[in-house]
Amino acid sequence: MTTKITSANIDTTSVATATSANIANFNIALLGFKMAITEGLTVFNLIDGIVDEFEDEGGTDGSASTNLLYNSTDDYYINSSTPDGLSIPGCTPYSAGFAVTSITEPDTSVAGTNPAQGSGAAGTFTVPSGLTSTSVFMWGAGGGGGSYGPFGPNDRTYAGGGGGFTTGTLATSPGQVLKIDVAEGGASTPAAASVGGKGGKGGGSTPGAGDPRAGAGGGLSGIFANSLTIACASYPSSVPQVYIVASGGGGAGGAHVGPQDGGAGGGLTGDAAGQTTAQQTLNSAGGGGGGQTSGGQSDGPLTGTFLEGGNSNGGNMGAGGAGFFGGGGNSSSGTPAHGGGGGGSAYYGNPSVTSASTSEGSGPTAGGQPNPNYSPTYANGGPAGNNAGQDGYILITGTSGPTPATATSSTIISDPFTSNTVPTTTRLVVFEENVGSPTLNTDIIASVSRNGGTNFTTVTLSDSGYITGSSGQRILTGQATISGQPSGQSMKWKLELANQTVKIHGVSLQWS
Repeated sequence: MTTKITSANIDTTSVATATSANIANFNIALLGFKMAITEGLTVFNLIDGIVDEFEDEGGTDGSASTNLLYNSTDDYYINSSTPDGLSIPGCTPYSAGFAVTSITEPDTSVAGTNPAQGSGAAGTFTVPSGLTSTSVFMWGAGGGGGSYGPFGPNDRTYAGGGGGFTTGTLATSPGQVLKIDVAEGGASTPAAASVGGKGGKGGGSTPGAGDPRAGAGGGLSGIFANSLTIACASYPSSVPQVYIVASGGGGAGGAHVGPQDGGAGGGLTGDAAGQTTAQQTLNSAGGGGGGQTSGGQSDGPLTGTFLEGGNSNGGNMGAGGAGFFGGGGNSSSGTPAHGGGGGGSAYYGNPSVTSASTSEGSGPTAGGQPNPNYSPTYANGGPAGNNAGQDGYILITGTSGPTPATATSSTIISDPFTSNTVPTTTRLVVFEENVGSPTLNTDIIASVSRNGGTNFTTVTLSDSGYITGSSGQRILTGQATISGQPSGQSMKWKLELANQTVKIHGVSLQWS
């Protein structure tokens, strides 16, 4: 609220009481504000002016001001991250779940996309205030199943490898944006290319002749720095942007001989095809599991790579699962051919991750690794036969701690007020309350314009007293000559606040 004042009209009786201060003390400070305004008329012979009591935001120019925070309960402006300058209490629980294209908590989370098998964008999680540590639970995706037949007595069906499970504690910063990429299961398609699952990206398999089919590799579930472009990531330069990974299982092969089941993802080394133990090297022609510095082996040029599984290069051969390093794909040059792909490796080596562990996928029928926070049916590999692997999942939980209030750099600029004549002298009165320990004319800088804010003249403020005990409420006053400014009758005041938090309860600008 702004009130026009002249020598015959001073109306400051409607300044609201501050619920954050003792009423009696506030009234003493309010009386000082009135007295200082009266001095402008009686002592300094100023003939015109306005007083802004901040009963609402009507007297300030929101478009010209910056970082304005108005406390509508107690009627003041404050340069703070909180409306009262006090810390925000903690103990707010958070839980955000991410599937491939859906989320459980929209306030902090954005879902990923998956317009087609093996494609799409990652989602994001924005860390809320006070959340400096999160618990993460992550399941990679399963590889696709495979089969051979129906050709008689040699008909076979083979299972894709299960996706791995990784958990840990991730240090976070309020406002930090995390990239969340959730694993998609590897496909299983007869007589057509099987595309690896989105999420890092599992390897794809090449179709064979007739009915046999092989599975593609499952994708990884990962939490990354939001600046990382996953498709362009390279080892080792991108490693600092990788926080934690749960890996995908390898795709199954499609023939009547050889190690046909896909290797499980998970562990710091994934399983080789047809194996239930970690192994980076080949198992006959079946692809090896991914490791921590290199991908799973392949008999051909189909090793797993950083964040991606290796493709297969012939009909009915399984592809590798994605991981920190992906599993190797099966090669037609191996003996015997038509084997499965290896599983990808997990990762939790980033310094921001503690108390972490990983375990390999539990296979195509066990339904993924259970956990007290969530028991998914997403992380198992494709069942023996024709089915794709199941998708992964990411769950982020945590409880916020107190959020300290911080001072902000704020600028408050008034609306323009028209003077009756071109003024040459001004006086500013500010009803201010300390929260921090501001230095006048450094942390609180005042200035005045007579041409609508195009030019401002600094007003040197002094403490005129009226401090009410420990409340920090006081009256600041200052005079300035503005005759050097370009001529004008559009009056504005400006306060620049920085470094230390203060409350501004009212401002009076007088001139003659």
